[in-house]
Amino acid sequence: PLRRGVTVAVRGAEVSAMGSEALIEEMLMNLCDNAIKYNREGGRVVITTGEREGFPCFSVEDNGIGIAPEHLGRVFERFYRVDKSRSKDTGGTGLGLSIVKHAAAWHRASIEAESAPDRGTRITIVFDGKGGE
Repeated sequence: PLRRGVTVAVRGAEVSAMGSEALIEEMLMNLCDNAIKYNREGGRVVITTGEREGFPCFSVEDNGIGIAPEHLGRVFERFYRVDKSRSKDTGGTGLGLSIVKHAAAWHRASIEAESAPDRGTRITIVFDGKGGE
């Protein structure tokens, strides 16, 4: 495994969301894994918890390599990889964000993805009952 010296911080308010603890943990782990894996040496990852419009939410944000706009809409597809040449370096399967999408859908949670190349990515899950397949 690569050692990148990425700092991970958690901030925000304590909130509760009804649902599967295992699926919520899996969403967080997959998002954090990607935020670290696709970061740069000495980068940072911030996990933020709180509420949006009265609904519990969390986001995982990094200052890594980011995702180009033409790829952002597809990153939640199974096996979709933005940069296939990095597959060997990162050891990913292309399933992490697909798992996040399906776990969010199970909770009827909305997903928002914001990113810019060389600036980083923020993915937010809002347990608002508006998400789904």
